[in-house]
Amino acid sequence: MLPELASRFESALEDVDSPYTLWSELWEAFEEAYDKTPPDESLIRRIYQYSGWCCDQPRTNRADDDLLTCVTVSFYENIPRHPKARDDMPRWWQRADLEVGPGERHAFEYYLDAEQFAELKKFLENERDRYDPDLW
Repeated sequence: MLPELASRFESALEDVDSPYTLWSELWEAFEEAYDKTPPDESLIRRIYQYSGWCCDQPRTNRADDDLLTCVTVSFYENIPRHPKARDDMPRWWQRADLEVGPGERHAFEYYLDAEQFAELKKFLENERDRYDPDLW
């Protein structure tokens, strides 16, 4: 899915016990894709798609190799902190995607305080017409 990033992944692939290394590289590539003029829409989309694939994989009992945990910690938690990615979130995320059970926290809350998270939910709700389920 990401052949143009193969050389960046060499060290990540050597550390096969840690998908976090790979996702650290993917996060950097994601930021760079948004920072280009114009943004690299193809790469952004493929990284999102790969994140979705990873999250659909069977869960493990260990945080060090559970792909959902890895993607959440290394990727999703950071999206609202990158201004261009945050501004583009309504295309990828719905307000309903931020709902969690009682006593649980959403990944996007990790680096946001309660007011910032409420603002993010309001932003996604106000921009809901931009959501495109076909992107994933």
